[in-house]
Amino acid sequence: MPLLAISGLGAESSQFHVQGLYWLACDTAEDATLLCRQVVGGMPDHVRAALIADAPASAEVLGMLDAAQGPTELALYETNPKATLHLIDDLPRIDVPGRVLVLLAPADVWAGGNVERWCNAMRPVLLAEAALLLVISSGQSTGLVERLRAFNQGIDGLAQLYRGKGGVRYLQHFWSNQLGKIGTRDVELARLDAGFAVAGAPQLHSHTGGDELLYLAQRPVLEGAPAFSEHWQVCESLDELGAKASLAVSATVVFAMDGGQRLDSLARQLHRLRQLRGNALKLVVREMAPTLRYQDEQLLLACGASQIVPFGASLSRFLTMVESIQGYVWRRHLPSDFDALLARLRPLAICGMVAPRAFAEAVQTMWHGVRNGEIVHQLLVLRAAPGLTPLQACSRTVFRRDGDIACVVGDVLFLFLFACRAEGVEQALDHIFQLSWKELFISQEVLTGVDSLATSAFLEDSLPRPPMFDAAAQLPTQPRPALAPRRVALGKRGAA
Repeated sequence: MPLLAISGLGAESSQFHVQGLYWLACDTAEDATLLCRQVVGGMPDHVRAALIADAPASAEVLGMLDAAQGPTELALYETNPKATLHLIDDLPRIDVPGRVLVLLAPADVWAGGNVERWCNAMRPVLLAEAALLLVISSGQSTGLVERLRAFNQGIDGLAQLYRGKGGVRYLQHFWSNQLGKIGTRDVELARLDAGFAVAGAPQLHSHTGGDELLYLAQRPVLEGAPAFSEHWQVCESLDELGAKASLAVSATVVFAMDGGQRLDSLARQLHRLRQLRGNALKLVVREMAPTLRYQDEQLLLACGASQIVPFGASLSRFLTMVESIQGYVWRRHLPSDFDALLARLRPLAICGMVAPRAFAEAVQTMWHGVRNGEIVHQLLVLRAAPGLTPLQACSRTVFRRDGDIACVVGDVLFLFLFACRAEGVEQALDHIFQLSWKELFISQEVLTGVDSLATSAFLEDSLPRPPMFDAAAQLPTQPRPALAPRRVALGKRGAA
């Protein structure tokens, strides 16, 4: 029984039917040659085999092959791109019945042709003659592989050998043999002198869809550069990107976020794709203008974003960041109700100093996002310096953001900062207090929950009156007389 001969791959992924058509697509000619030599060298003695390739490729495959390896009978047939496309016409001269044929050819042979038609013509003849054909194509061939992947009824097995995720990978799209049919599998390979072998324990990835190498991106994220490789497909609009992404399973989808795009629309798009296509899809948002605040980033991440590339990251840095999430599976919980999620991650329309009851009710409502692990808020207790009441300490405050509220309970000030990380507390206080808050307050405590807001002190509905100032200090000062120039005589130094 012919084998693919990649050590560690397992029989279900390495055995062939005795007749049929299989395809291995390699990114480089070097890898294709090594894999072809490994396949030929791993064939049993009794197999009647034939190698079809151009003269230099045949010499390279056989030149490094040990004489003791491979089948006893190996016929050699020289080909060129035109002959490869018309291989069906030459099969009668190859003595096909019962043979294992290995075709080594560059992928661009099929660039201008109809590979589906080629396979449709080839496979029935192979089945009728009880022959097996393994095509090993060389050169990046994303377009070719995508067509073959969609044409799975016309071939018995399809796999890719590519460079990515820090090494050499073997991506099996589908494979069938006498043991049954199996789907997508992506494993790391080690390159040895004798060929390729599975590195470590192989992993099955039933959640992937075979499009791991595909990148779908809005044009602005490329900063005017052309598509980086044929793995990249550039979309002119958000609608076009969404339509293509809705058919992907584990591709990388890159959205552009600029000042003219509505955040809620992008969040809804991410949420829809994550619901529709599952957790293997990599959803990346590149910030093209400084528009995203912390709470906006948390919304996008909660809606399914795998990564957010911040504004200011260079093109090379952006590519490095995107490469770093290859093989990543989104593992957060996706809420089913987008509108409820949006409500949890948006502040209430309330701001500034409020009554204790209003403060407690508002904070408990906005705290739901914290309970779900979707966002972080800060609830602070501040004690005023001696000689100051909390209201006096707050006499020069400016609240600019919805959701940032405060109230006075007893002799302390409660302050709630919506969507504020721990490292941003001091900066937030600098913005709210026009005077130095470090001098106004002697202590600052961060509460980790809202249980303290359930006490009777937070049932008070009235807003405390602002502090009274000394009336004398409020009297207008007497106007000073206008200044007028006057003549001054200066004596000469040394005069008697």
